[in-house]
Amino acid sequence: MIRGIHRKTLVLAAALCLLELAPAGAMAGEAYTWTQIVIPSGTVGQASGLNDFGQIAVTDATGTVSGIYQNGRFTPLLTPPAGFLVNAYAINNAGTIVGSASTTTDAHLQAFILQHGKYRFFSQSGWQNTVARAVGPSGLVVGISYQDDQNTWAGFAYGPSTGAFTDVTPPGSIYTIVQGVNRFGRIAGSGQDDSGRYAFIWQQSASANRALVPFFERINVEGFANARGINDEGVITGWVRSGGLDMGFVGSASRGYQLLVPPGGNAPNLSYCQGINNARQVSCIITDANGNPLGGFLGSPTEN
Repeated sequence: MIRGIHRKTLVLAAALCLLELAPAGAMAGEAYTWTQIVIPSGTVGQASGLNDFGQIAVTDATGTVSGIYQNGRFTPLLTPPAGFLVNAYAINNAGTIVGSASTTTDAHLQAFILQHGKYRFFSQSGWQNTVARAVGPSGLVVGISYQDDQNTWAGFAYGPSTGAFTDVTPPGSIYTIVQGVNRFGRIAGSGQDDSGRYAFIWQQSASANRALVPFFERINVEGFANARGINDEGVITGWVRSGGLDMGFVGSASRGYQLLVPPGGNAPNLSYCQGINNARQVSCIITDANGNPLGGFLGSPTEN
């Protein structure tokens, strides 16, 4: 047992029905309707970090065009300082955008915050690459840092007002992705250890002696689950590996879980959900079996 870590493990195997449900089944009480995300530059390769206004951070399949999509309209990111290349990962309700940046002379990634028309770039000390992947209502930024050899990955939370980083890496994880934070400071992501890949929900909470200790909820789905967003209700979205195929999912322990497959995402193609808002809308992409992007979609729940 790891001291100071409160762990709650949810094993979502076939008996829990997530893997038995037909896509968009009724366990969570909702069916989903889908709207394709269309941008002028071509195929969507990433669609993540959507807010409550239905604004979605998107990047095209070439990785060279990035901006915000809403209701059929695409707005490119504000032009960055000379020499910088930027890709958006998320936008919050205040319109703050976060993502990754490189320069024409240095391919290493650094994170950015775009707020009030100005870019702010930052990196985590000791790491060769830093990427901001979500921003909460308070402005708290979460993301990942990793080394060039891609053998070491860590999650972080970053407070823009203080410039302070907090580690968000599950104990023993050798591959951590953090993507999603809600207004309560609950953070979603995925980790990996000898047991396999698992989704997690993380929150710093006060202990009896007023020290901060992390609450850690671990979600296993056949040894392979990835959370990529969390809303204020605690509903998460992401993707799992079911029957050898990667498929999107949405749900929570209290609501139940269901698979989500956008149009065109059926076998042999793959689907990945990358963001969720408080209306439980999700942003997802589909790829072919080789990982080539085929398009992005906004999924909206329809109450039964």
